[in-house]
Amino acid sequence: MLRHACLIAALALLLTACGDAATPPADAPPAARAAPVTDPELEAVQGVTPVDACAWLTPEMLRTLHPDLVFEVRQRLEPRLSGYAWDSRCTYWAGVGTIEFAKDTPTHTVEIFVNTPASEAKALANLASRRETATSTTGYQPRPELGADAYAVTQTGMASLFFVKQGSEVQINVSDLDSPNADKIRRAVALAQSL
Repeated sequence: MLRHACLIAALALLLTACGDAATPPADAPPAARAAPVTDPELEAVQGVTPVDACAWLTPEMLRTLHPDLVFEVRQRLEPRLSGYAWDSRCTYWAGVGTIEFAKDTPTHTVEIFVNTPASEAKALANLASRRETATSTTGYQPRPELGADAYAVTQTGMASLFFVKQGSEVQINVSDLDSPNADKIRRAVALAQSL
C-alpha cells in the first residue's frame, strides 16, 4: 500500500512539473507564447490574381492559324493553388474523327499550361532553371523573340514552347499529324505573341 501511495505521489509530482514547464507564465513576452507561423511567399501568391488558361487562349485565336478547323475544349483546369503558384490548363482538339482508322483521335491539338507564382521575378527564375535543363534536350531551340530564356523543344509530332508572359510561366504544345516541327513552332510562337 505504501509503495502504491509513493507511486501516485511521484506521478502527481511529475505531472505538475510537466504542466508548469509547458505553460509559459502570464507575464512572459509575446514571443514565448504560441505565435502563428507565417509564410510570406505563400501569402504573396494567395494575393495574386491567377490566369485562366482557357480565357487567355481561345478557340477564336486558334482559328486564325487554322481557319479550316473548329477547335473545341477537350480539358479545362480552372486556376487552382498548387504549392507556391496558381496552375491552370486548357486542351483543345480539332479534326476529331476525320481519320478513317482513328474515329476518336484529333488531327490537331493545342495545349496551354499557365503557372502564376508570387512575382514575375520568380516566374523568370523558374523559366531560366528549366531552360538550363532543356539545353541538352534533342530539339532544343532558343526563342529570344519571346524573352531571354524562352525556348522550344520538338519531338515527333509535337512542338513545345516555354516563356514568361505577364508574370506567368507559360507552356504551349502544338501537335498535328502532317506539318513539320518548324511549322508547329511557328504556330506556337504566333499564339504566344497573340496572348
